[in-house]
Order: sequence, then C-alpha cells, then structure tokens
Amino acid sequence: MRGVYTEIIKDIHHIETLKKVLKSINPTFLEQINIERFHDNGEGVDRIYNVYKITADKKVYILKKSDDNEIELYEKFLQNKNLPVPKLEGWCCINNIKWILMEYIDGPDLRLFNENMAYECAESLSCIFNMYWREKDFEANKLDNRFERYWLRINKRSECLINEPKLSAAYKIFLDRQLVCPRTLCNGDFLQCNAIERDSNVVLIDWAFGGIMPYSLDVARLISHGSEKFFPFPFYMADEYRKVFLKAVYDKLLYKPDYKQFIWDVILSCLNECIEFIERELNNTSIEKDDGFAYYYKNAEVLADIILRGKEQLMVKGGK
Repeated sequence: MRGVYTEIIKDIHHIETLKKVLKSINPTFLEQINIERFHDNGEGVDRIYNVYKITADKKVYILKKSDDNEIELYEKFLQNKNLPVPKLEGWCCINNIKWILMEYIDGPDLRLFNENMAYECAESLSCIFNMYWREKDFEANKLDNRFERYWLRINKRSECLINEPKLSAAYKIFLDRQLVCPRTLCNGDFLQCNAIERDSNVVLIDWAFGGIMPYSLDVARLISHGSEKFFPFPFYMADEYRKVFLKAVYDKLLYKPDYKQFIWDVILSCLNECIEFIERELNNTSIEKDDGFAYYYKNAEVLADIILRGKEQLMVKGGK
C-alpha cells in the first residue's frame, strides 16, 4: 500500500466524540454515520491525521480539526466564490477545538503527475490567482495579515544559513523580492498530495496555511518536490511537466509581470522550498544528514548559483 488510505475507527469513545461534533455542525444527521480516519504511508512512515471521511445520509464529507485562520479564510475568500476548492458545509467549536465539515472530493491526488494534470493545475491555480491578484503590498495588506506571519517565518528561516555564505546571499535576494512581489490568495501548501483530480479538473484541498502571499509560492511548491525517481518525496514529476505547468499558469494569468520576471520569482521561491527542507539539519548539526538533505542541499546550491549569476548580470546591465 502506498499513499493515502483510510481505516474504520473502532474506538467507541472516539466515535461518540466525533458524532457529537457532527451533530453540532449539522443537527439533521441521523445516528447511522460511518467514520474512517485518513492515513498516509507514502514516505515509508504511517502518518495518522485528524482528518476523517464521513458517510452520513448517503453523502460523503471530510471532517477535520482546524483553527480560526483556516475557517476565516474559507468564509472570507473561498465560500460561494465558484473556485476549485471543496465546499464548506459548516464548522463548530467543542472544548476549544475547532472542527470544519467539508465536501468530500472523490478522485486521485497528483502523485502520479502527468501532462493533463499540469494543464488542469494551471487552470485551477490561475482561477484563484486572478480573483485576488494585488500588484501593491498596501493593496494586499487590506485583505488579511497572512503576509506578516509569513515574513516573520522566512526571516527566522534565514538564520539557519549563517554558515552558508552562498546560500545566504541568494536567500537575501529572495527576501528582498518578497516585499514587492505581487500577492494573491495562495494555498500555502500546494503539494501534489493537496490537490485532487475530479472530472478533468483539479481541486485544491487543505487551506490551513492559506492566505494572501507572493504568488510564486504556490507555483514553486508544486514543482519543487518530486522527480522521475519518486525521491525524496513519493511524488512523480518530470521536467517536461514542470515546463508545461509554468507556461500554462503564466498564459492564464490576467495580471502578471513579464515572463522573465515570472520565472525569476519562481526560481527565488524554489530556493525557499529547498531551504525549508534542510533548515532543521542546518540549525542542529547533531541531526544526521540523510539522502533527503543531500537532495535539497544540492538543489539549493544549483538555484543559488543561478540567482547570484542573475544578480551579477543585472548589475552589469545597470552599469553598477
């Protein structure tokens, strides 16, 4: 077995707790409710999530633990907007724990990425981007405060590069661009496992990290993780599909920088993706550096070289 699967919950107390949550959200639910819990063993470790597949009244839903940020994002940006996201059915708070009930999207995720998925992803992502695109930071700041939290996080991340001068110099260029990069509504965790293909469309799920942020973040996250060898993530991604996806996203954007700037923004954000996945080991030298670290460190160095060469060329053209 590989990837996402569900198991029926057998613990009676657990079942009764979840039924109480469901009845709080939708009092019309009957007692006959089937509950399964999501697992994922795609990375060799069985991960158990606080996410449940609910079958009630002949309909299927997703119930998950949530927080104020995700609920507010759904109600403010996603609900009733005809966007490629699951429908929000309702939410509740019990014992200071927030729960949301959502439409269940039936279909495969994008672990086996192909050309059709590349076009479908571009269509869905651009649809969301176009609705909330903001060229200026002061325009974006009126929508939510997600950027402020993101900005603190990436500046904290930069501290792991204190002994990595090349990576640090390139990452500084990334940081500078974030302050002026156009922003829009981003999923914040647009991995291949957080999108479902349904009827030749891609639906973006799991908006726990979403908000108004630099547009290139979602683009870069999708293409940074996965390879033709399924390593180090259990995602397949060929370079030709990356190119198809990038070009299709750009073509479908109603508001956009020129294409060179678009690619530059994505490259900068790809560096951030790589640094995120080696941050822990760089901060703690006692942690064993495995093959995953080697993969992302190598990619980070390649991207840093591209970024620093690009900066040099810009300085030469500018006569500096």
